[in-house]
Amino acid sequence: MDSLFVELACSPCVTSLWQNVRGAVDHFGADKFSYHFTPVFASQVSRETQVMSRGFSMDWLDLYDSADFRQCDPIPDEVMRAGHTISWEEALDRAERTPEVERFIAALREHGIANGFGVPLYGPDNRDAYAAFGFPVDATPTEEQIVALTMVARAAHDRVCQLVTIEEGEVSLSQRELEVLRLIARGKSNTIIAQLLKISADTVGTYVKRLYAKLGASDRVGATVKALKLKLITV
Repeated sequence: MDSLFVELACSPCVTSLWQNVRGAVDHFGADKFSYHFTPVFASQVSRETQVMSRGFSMDWLDLYDSADFRQCDPIPDEVMRAGHTISWEEALDRAERTPEVERFIAALREHGIANGFGVPLYGPDNRDAYAAFGFPVDATPTEEQIVALTMVARAAHDRVCQLVTIEEGEVSLSQRELEVLRLIARGKSNTIIAQLLKISADTVGTYVKRLYAKLGASDRVGATVKALKLKLITV
């Protein structure tokens, strides 16, 4: 186990960090994982929050990212208010049962998402985040699994915060690339970016690929972290 945490702590970039996190998640028996990389002082379910996830169905991910559905999720904010690791069930028990929350709970059940826990994560300069780990319906996590995965989430978030503050060489971006990058950091999809900038979705896709190449990233979270690290954007 010691080597696992050394790998997390020494991950040289976000891509390798997530590879190590995925290995840890598998090792400790979870089949779902999400990490909400949150703008300073924002909610863990805001539209600007970047969400990295694994193990959830595409139907659920599409629903979670649609309209304002994500903002109906009471679990992350209840976990952050608790200040320590709690189960999804406990978080839902704490939440005010508004019609929106009831619809969210019904959607969770419909998609078979019911067995897991959330971890509040705190970093320097109010760089907070939220992580969640899910398990198969018939596999209740043990206390050892909960403690181990909580430690994994904290080690990964610590490393993300370190990567954000590391100085590296300059990256030259065009004005349009910066516009696309800022919208990516605000959690906007390619379709929404195309509408806001009045360009085609295919053109946005080309800009995103260029940004990934220039920033050495393979996903939106990695691109956002690298852009923050290089002080190209602020969120």
